[in-house]
Amino acid sequence: MVCVYVLLQASEGVRLEEQVVVLGSKLSQSQQTRLAKLGHLLGGKRADAFSCSVTHVVVPDGPMPTTLSTLLGLLNGCWVLNFSWVEACLQADSWISESDHEAGAGPQRSRINRHSLLPPLLDGCFFYLMGSFRKPPRDELLQLVREAGGQILTRQPKPDSDVTQTLSAAAYHASLGSDQALCTQYIIYDPQGSYRPPRVRLGKVWSAPSTWVVNCISAFQLLPVPELESQTHLVCNQ
Repeated sequence: MVCVYVLLQASEGVRLEEQVVVLGSKLSQSQQTRLAKLGHLLGGKRADAFSCSVTHVVVPDGPMPTTLSTLLGLLNGCWVLNFSWVEACLQADSWISESDHEAGAGPQRSRINRHSLLPPLLDGCFFYLMGSFRKPPRDELLQLVREAGGQILTRQPKPDSDVTQTLSAAAYHASLGSDQALCTQYIIYDPQGSYRPPRVRLGKVWSAPSTWVVNCISAFQLLPVPELESQTHLVCNQ
């Protein structure tokens, strides 16, 4: 993997020299070819998989895909950019500012959070994964939760336990006055699976679909937990 050194505009307005590694996610073959051409123009090459060295993730124009590589890039404070950035750079035959090509507000929030040295998205939250998971698979969901700063529970939390309800942990990124400001322990299940646990919303313990975790990461916000009958079926597309 060949990297390029360029000057990037940080969120504080300070120009920093940073080693740039670009990764494409959910791009067509022709788009991957264009991305490789951009790498050649800049004197570098694109990465084949996500790693801690990746600084830019390029996705198709439109709604941001929820691939594992895209979400990992977002959680790590990478630039997550629409493919329009690649075309703009190639048309200008030079490096173009990324700020006009970000793939939504979630990546921007994550970058600002990283530059501000604030805790990760799921800091103060604990998760028990119940049953099997298909989209995203269990191993990917575990990776995302841990990358987002969440803690994995090996035993299902008991809502009626005094010990559980008196824990002092708090979700750093929960909005004041929201349900998530009170809840810190989540029983996560696959909404597309054959088994759904009883609805739990008692004090610090709530049940929530795995799609809620994906949605929170995509938006880089602790969103309200959906009702069982109105869950949004976002999935990770590998």
